[in-house]
Amino acid sequence: LVDLAMSLRRALARAASAVSSTSRPSADATFPRGVPAATASRQRRWYSPLDDVNVYGKDATQVIDTYTPRGFVVGGVEYRGSVFLYQELSLLWSVNELRDVTPESLLAARAVTPPPALLIVGTGKTLEPLPRETLDAFRNCDTALEVLDTPNAIATFNILVQEGRSVAAAMIHPGYSQQ
Repeated sequence: LVDLAMSLRRALARAASAVSSTSRPSADATFPRGVPAATASRQRRWYSPLDDVNVYGKDATQVIDTYTPRGFVVGGVEYRGSVFLYQELSLLWSVNELRDVTPESLLAARAVTPPPALLIVGTGKTLEPLPRETLDAFRNCDTALEVLDTPNAIATFNILVQEGRSVAAAMIHPGYSQQ
């Protein structure tokens, strides 16, 4: 998956530079990363603003781009339905409604190594409390639980990932429909 993302990143960089670059830089110009333009032109590679984009956030951790009527877009890939995310791991999550959130459905959060410091659960369109048994299961473990409506859970997850925090997300799709 990381190789695919890197290939995609290189392809996007080539496409963006082909579209946005109409003239060659001068030989004494320096790219933002300190590579002289003359060296870059000999290698037939142009600098692109996309070179500084990391679709996986800090330390190869991915962020949620958006959600669609069918699922979530994570690192440019659409996952249909609900998702579980932790570092570079993306899984479809078989939960469609809040009542399906059980300790067993959140087992992935306790099975990964190292365990996340925080698990954010997106409950769909509106903020709803998790079932009591699910809250009790996380009461005495190393992972704290944060429950938010899914749009706010996405924003919180992305911010914490960009800060380099150890965070996982279990997101119920708002308005989930099997299509």
